[in-house]
Amino acid sequence: MKLSDYLVDFLANRGIRHVFQIIGGASVHMVDSLSKNKDITYICVQHEQAGAMAAEAYSRMTKNLGAAMATSGPGMTNLITGIACAYFDSTPTIYLTGQVNTFESKGRRRVRQVGFQETDIVAMVKPVTKFAQKITDPQKIRYTLEKAIYIAKNGRPGPVLIDIPMDIQMAQVNPAKLLRFDPSEIKSSTDSHSQLVKKAQKARKLISNSVRPVVIAGGGIRYADVVSAFKKLVNILGFPVVSTWSGIDVISHDHPLYIGQIGVYGSRAANFTVQNSDCVISLGSRLDTRITGGRPETFARCAKKIIVDIDRAEIFKHRGLEPDIGICGDLKEILPLFITLLKNIRITKLRDWLKKTTSWKKRYPSVLPVWRKRENKVDPYVFVETLSNLLPDTSVTITDIGANLAWTIQAFHVREKQRLFSAMGNAPMGYSLSAGIGASFAMRKKPIICITGDGGLQINIQELQTIVYYKLPLKVFILNNHSYGIIKQFQDMYFNGKYLASCPKYGYSVPDFIKIAKAYGIATEEISSHKEMKSKIKKVLKHQGPIICDVILPDDAKIIPKLEFGKPIEDLSPLLPRSEFVKNMIIDPI
Repeated sequence: MKLSDYLVDFLANRGIRHVFQIIGGASVHMVDSLSKNKDITYICVQHEQAGAMAAEAYSRMTKNLGAAMATSGPGMTNLITGIACAYFDSTPTIYLTGQVNTFESKGRRRVRQVGFQETDIVAMVKPVTKFAQKITDPQKIRYTLEKAIYIAKNGRPGPVLIDIPMDIQMAQVNPAKLLRFDPSEIKSSTDSHSQLVKKAQKARKLISNSVRPVVIAGGGIRYADVVSAFKKLVNILGFPVVSTWSGIDVISHDHPLYIGQIGVYGSRAANFTVQNSDCVISLGSRLDTRITGGRPETFARCAKKIIVDIDRAEIFKHRGLEPDIGICGDLKEILPLFITLLKNIRITKLRDWLKKTTSWKKRYPSVLPVWRKRENKVDPYVFVETLSNLLPDTSVTITDIGANLAWTIQAFHVREKQRLFSAMGNAPMGYSLSAGIGASFAMRKKPIICITGDGGLQINIQELQTIVYYKLPLKVFILNNHSYGIIKQFQDMYFNGKYLASCPKYGYSVPDFIKIAKAYGIATEEISSHKEMKSKIKKVLKHQGPIICDVILPDDAKIIPKLEFGKPIEDLSPLLPRSEFVKNMIIDPI
């Protein structure tokens, strides 16, 4: 059997139905093999970066591996940004690259390149993959594939890459005689079951002594596919719940215990809740500085911290935020344990604490009434809230990076079966449109809502052709402020409003997106005021095919609130009056 045929059969037998790729000389054999298998097909994107991102989103939606393929040289290097997205957001994805023939390879010779477009992709991606290997022996193809997929899915999930030279792709193999991988070769670094039980019992005692507990919902809940178990635990505990950005869609935002999202761009209510707590139960969050603020030692500084994560290194970073109890394990095992041990726990004065956290949520809404009164152009918060309210109950929304992401996370109200995500860790512009393609294929060409910015859309705007060719019903909303809004806020802080490279005056420019969409044959709409907003959103959502909606924002639209560097996360800007701020603090302010 031809090795490339074996490769494709292997992927198809594991439920992978689509491979996102651009063909090249070093990948033609793999693409040909894809064409001959009725259970899997290739999808032609316009740029390998978009293909890598599409595969990552495909994995999120299928709960299986996403797959992308590229040729040697620039084809494979173009994958790296998307690979990094999968790595930093713990998404199991397999990347396959075609390499020059082994007899053309530089091997150990001290030269840069021998074969045309020869590139050592394995060395390049090792820091952003869980496993990367070049196949040099055809007899190891099964072993390497099985090992790669096991590593991608187990422990903290993530991307893997396999580099296959052309002569290896063409080699003949006997599937019955191929070497197999034994999972026992991989040693677990998580706590043993007995250690988990012991630590969970300690956690129970610590929680039972608390008065102001809070649960932090991280992205690990979604990655471990334990959303139902998490909701059961939340209802048993009855504690207020806050989410990270990656955990934004693990609980309905109308749940009576949900307070909001925390962090540098968090809600005031959620940040006050965490900062005033005396016991934090963090589930599946790496608690990075976008959550803790730039001074991690100020985060939940008067609280006992129970941090649960599958990655031991994330628990014990030694950067100022130290856990009182660090539990390293899979939430699939830990949540049922917590549910059993915490079933009958009772917290003194919990009702008073819930009343306080709920009062913060009512007092500090994400959309202020004055913003609704805008007469010219569109307020981004009002738009996101309106869109959120009009979306179907099972909608999938993918946002890009930049101000549009912050506005969406802050103003979107997630309902029970909705999905909302972005590439939170690597955070590249151009993600939304590319990921929307992958998500739509994963959901059998279901409509996907893409929220992007004028800057982000231009990064992978070529994928409009992919959307047209495959007739993908993406609804693309451009939050168009004709600038890099989030960068302008940094420049306001550090450079007194000198907007170098971030607005039309200083080099950044925006095309006419309506004309561009029409050139691709895509339907269009424009929203330029609140009066027409609701009716036009409905029109866009009802449209049967792909459509682009240009939402015209003021060029000075700001992210509000946000944290200034160096401050603790309870003290967001614009700063509250000091008397009001102090009244909200149960613990001593800094």
